[in-house]
Amino acid sequence: MEGIRKLSNEELLKLSNDESKRITKESIITAVIILCAKKPFERITVTEIVKKAGVSRTAFYRNYASKEDVLKELGTEVIGKLNDFFTGKLYNRDGRALLVGLLNQVVKNAPTVKLLISSNQIVYEILCNSLYLDKFLPQDTAQQRYNTINVEFMIKKTIIEWLKGGMKESPEFIADYCTQTARIIWQSPVLPENA
Repeated sequence: MEGIRKLSNEELLKLSNDESKRITKESIITAVIILCAKKPFERITVTEIVKKAGVSRTAFYRNYASKEDVLKELGTEVIGKLNDFFTGKLYNRDGRALLVGLLNQVVKNAPTVKLLISSNQIVYEILCNSLYLDKFLPQDTAQQRYNTINVEFMIKKTIIEWLKGGMKESPEFIADYCTQTARIIWQSPVLPENA
């Protein structure tokens, strides 16, 4: 069979180890999500996690230094998915549609997002990641740059409060609110550059 090469035993072992590591991490993350549905993260022990995941303590510590590291990875993963969605749609100049899409992605990941909210991990991740507003908002003056910073902070803070409040309002409502508030910020009087 032309084009198919035989893998060496070393290559097969590496593939097997990589797959085993992926399955172990997936099991641990799933166990944390299941356990957090029953009690607060702070009260969950590594022993409970490894028992629920069906892995050894050694396997746990081979992948994570602490149970908090599991949440950190989960937060980074969820925010990465949201950022991938957001940056993949940046060509769309309709800010409202972009926000509705982003918020719908948050709703899709609701169980994980709720876990991350309870640990404040997602709050940290949201605050540390850019919304890339500078890609489609003017940045020619100091006021425009600061307006962009204020709009981004307002959107992030609104999303955080929406998440903490249980996402009761629709993504469309939150997007409308953010869009209208952003317009108010952008329509503020122009300040002199050297004031």
